[in-house]
Amino acid sequence: MEIVIIQTGSENLQNETMIIQKITRRKFLLGGFSAGALSASAFLLGQKVTIADSLKSPTEPQWQITVDGKLVQAGTFVADLRKDLLIPVQNGTAHVILEGNRIFVHNDNTVCEKKICSMMGAITKSGECITCLPNKLVIRVL
Repeated sequence: MEIVIIQTGSENLQNETMIIQKITRRKFLLGGFSAGALSASAFLLGQKVTIADSLKSPTEPQWQITVDGKLVQAGTFVADLRKDLLIPVQNGTAHVILEGNRIFVHNDNTVCEKKICSMMGAITKSGECITCLPNKLVIRVL
C-alpha cells in the first residue's frame, strides 16, 4: 500500500508546484513512531515532576495477606499502630506483625522450617511482598 502526500508551497499561485512523494506504508509508520517517541520523551523529560506526583497514591498504602490464593486479611498502614496478626496456615498459625508503615513475619515463626519468610524482613513499599512457600502465605504491599 502506498500513501501519496501532496504538498503545495509557493506564494505565487500561477507558479505553484506540486511535490508528490510516494512513501511506503512501512516508512510512513516508522516515521510516525519515531516522531511520537521523540515527542513523548520530550514531554516526559519536561514534565518529570508532574508525572512523579501523579504516580503517588492519594490514599494510605495498603497491605493484604493471602493464604493459598485466598484473601485472609487486608488493611491500610497507620503510623502509630502496632498489631499482632495470627494467620492460620497449613502448618499452624503464622505470627505477622503490622507496625507503623511496615509489615513482617515475626522471628519466632514456628510454622516454617526454613524461616526464609521471617528472614526477609519488613516490607514498606508498594509492590514488595513476603512469601512463605511451604504454607502458601503471601504478604503484599499494594
